[in-house]
This record gives sequence, C-alpha cells and structure tokens, in this order.
Amino acid sequence: MDTSIDPRLIEAAQTGNIDALYALIQQDGRILEHIEHIPFVETPLHVAANQGQISFALEMMNLMPSFAKKLNQDGFSPMHLAVRNRQTELVLRFLKTDKDLVRVKGREKMTPFHCAVSMGYSIVLAKFLEACPECIEDMTVRDETALHLALKNDQIEAFTLLLAWLQKSLYANLFTIERKLVNWKDIDNNTVLHIAAIKEQHEAIKMLLDAQVWLAVRDTNSEGLTALEIIQKVEGQGMNINMSGKNEADIKDLKVNVKISHLMKARIAGTRAKNSLSIDMINTMLVIMALVITATYQSALSPPGGVWQDEGGNSSTTNVASGISTTNHFFPDYTKHVPFLKESRKIGTSIVNPLCYALFWVLNFFLLWSSIQFTAFLLSGFRLFIYTVIPLYFLVTSYFCSMTILAPTMAFSYFNLACTCLIGILAPLALHVYILYVSKPLKKEIKYRAEMRKVLDMDRDPKDAHTYAFQLLFNVI
Repeated sequence: MDTSIDPRLIEAAQTGNIDALYALIQQDGRILEHIEHIPFVETPLHVAANQGQISFALEMMNLMPSFAKKLNQDGFSPMHLAVRNRQTELVLRFLKTDKDLVRVKGREKMTPFHCAVSMGYSIVLAKFLEACPECIEDMTVRDETALHLALKNDQIEAFTLLLAWLQKSLYANLFTIERKLVNWKDIDNNTVLHIAAIKEQHEAIKMLLDAQVWLAVRDTNSEGLTALEIIQKVEGQGMNINMSGKNEADIKDLKVNVKISHLMKARIAGTRAKNSLSIDMINTMLVIMALVITATYQSALSPPGGVWQDEGGNSSTTNVASGISTTNHFFPDYTKHVPFLKESRKIGTSIVNPLCYALFWVLNFFLLWSSIQFTAFLLSGFRLFIYTVIPLYFLVTSYFCSMTILAPTMAFSYFNLACTCLIGILAPLALHVYILYVSKPLKKEIKYRAEMRKVLDMDRDPKDAHTYAFQLLFNVI
C-alpha cells in the first residue's frame, strides 16, 4: 500500500492555505480518502495542529472528522500534538468541536488529558474536566491515573487542581470515582500516596491527608511498604520537598484551594447525590413528598382528638369533641400549676392536652419542614424553580395560621402567630437579598449598556440592575 502523501497537501497544511487544499481536491476528489485508509499516518490535520494553523485544522475536521482520532507514526493524535505544543486556542477549539478528543488513547495509552497533566498545562486542565469529566478515569498502559502522572512529573499545581476538582466538582459519579482514584495502584502497586512519599513530596501528602476522607493510608506497594514506611526509609527524612520550583508561599496558596469546609462538603455531597438520580426517580420522590406534605398539613387541620364544639368546663380532663371521647393518659393536667399551659377551651381549639399538643406540634412541624426542604432540593436544578417555591411558602404560612387558630392555649396561639409573622417577613427579605446578589454581576453590564445608549443618543434605559436580576430570577431573560 502506498503510504505517501502529496507534498502539496502537507505544504498547504503547514501554511494554512485552505484555497490550496480545495484546489488539490478539485484535481483528485479522493485525495483525503486515500489517507483515511492508512492505519498510522501524519494527516494534514496533524500537520496543521503541530503548526498551530487553526482555520485549516477546523476546515480539515469539517471535511474528515475521522482524522481527529487517527494516530501518526509516533502514536499521537492531532489533539496530542496541539497540547504538546501548547496551542491553547486550537486545543479549546478542538474541545468545543468534540469533547471526546481529550480521551483519545495514543502512545502508551496516554490521552491528551494525561499529556496536559504531565506538562503542568493547567490552563486547559480545568476546561478538559469541565467539558469531559470522564477523562479523569482514564489510565495509562502502566495503570497510572492523572494523579500519578502529576506527582511523577513534579507538577504540583496540576496535582492540586485535580485534587480540588475531586473535592468540589458536582459531577454525579464522583462518589465512587473519588475513592477509586486516590487509592488506585499503578503497575508497581503504588498509590498516589506512595508516589508522594517516594519523591519526598511531603506537602502533597499533607494535601492528601487534609482533603481525602477515603484515603487508604495503610495500603502497601509491591515491596510491602506503606507510605509512612517509605518516608522513614527514604534517605534524608527532613522536609526535602520536591515541588517543581514552587516556593513555600505558592504551596500554601495551593493548599487553600484543596481544603473545603464541612458545610461545603455536605452541600457538594448532596448535589452529587441529586445529579446521580434519574428523572423517573426524582418524579417518584416528588410524588412521595407530595403525599407526606398533604398528610402532614391535614393533621394540622384535624388535630388528634378533634376540637372543642362548645365552651368546655374546667373540672374534667376527659371531654367530647366531634363525637369522640379523648382521655390524656400520658400527660397529667398541669394547668393549675403552670399558668401558660392553661387551656382556653374555646370553640374550634384543640381538645388535646397542651403538653401532648407541644409534642405533636414539634413532630408535625419538622416532618412538614423536612418534606418541603427535600422537595425544594429535588426541584432546585430545574427551570422555573421559583414558581414552585412560592406556593410552598404560602403553604407554610397557612399552616402556622391554622396552628394559631387551633392551639389549645393562648401561649401557643401567640407563639404560632409570631412564627406566621416571622415567615411573612423573612421570606420576602430573603428574596430581596437574593435579587441583590444576582444583580451584583449585572451592574457592569448595565453601566456599559448606558454608555452605549449615551453614545448613540438614545433615551435613558428605564431598566436597572434590579429589574434585570428580577427577570433573570424568573427566567424571563
């Protein structure tokens, strides 16, 4: 098989001459198809990627998408070459065209993502992880993860970026991936902790210990040594840190990116759990929550034992409400000794003992509140979320109004009334604060728009940042 390529085609790729490319295609319509049948070849796309010819490379990808995943004689794809030559703009254009190009396995099963990690090419690493989170799961022929490669090549900045991403990313499958990657063993049974110990990268070890709750610190490598035993064995047990030229201040700044608060960890864990749910599972949970909220609210409207039908007497703890006889077996009558527990026994108030009512109120409220919170959590990622929250807000307000009316004592009535007023004030206030928060990044845009209108002699824009934020909040813009 003839594996030669027309030199004029190579020259067109080197210079980025698209017109010359189409002139050659007019002479031979199969000129690119001939290259396609060669298993390993330096395609015109490889040449353009190597030379940073963006327009020509994108045109070639448009004509022959398969070239983007072909390997040359050295085992590299066009994306590999663009990364190795730090052609940032071309790399990002490749990524935008096809995110799976970062997972093309080349020489020794190294992907472009692995190459970027090994080089410490941090400017594109974050973009790779954002576009294709699955790329972090790829292994080399020596069973090395991206974390292994970062430490083996003394790329502490890349290592910190990967570790921070594992901690903070909302990618659904990271529950299992995180534990798998930090404890993965390469061909020599070394985890990232072993590698850091072998290379005396003590600060990297500290970051791992601070950041990872799933770190298997007692795992041994092929020599039967743990990371602690390696540290003790390596000559010069002092802090001889190999950090690729990073000074102490830089390392301290990098460590800050890895550490996150317990509250943030809980929030991230919850969002990851939600992202891992299917739409059918979310729909099922929403139906269950709707039933729980309905039952809870109904129990507030019809409290245990019913309500007083007429003005009750003060001599008996056994009364009839709605034809039901209720005796408070477990809660003695303390109304004579504790004034604020004295029952009002008004028409329409709960017949139940005040202490029993307090227990019922606490349990019922937390059940309603947790159900509403979980419902809002499930719906938080969907558009028009605010239209769901507003009815839930009025439901909680009406719940406290009902509790105010049904309370067996004046003290409980005033307490529920205070809760009603508090929710009525806090909820609009929270909405206002949120609108202010949303409008903050829009202020520069509003100012820029005003300057443009002034230059064009247009009337003053009646909309301000708050108006735009409100529209954004309700998905109008």
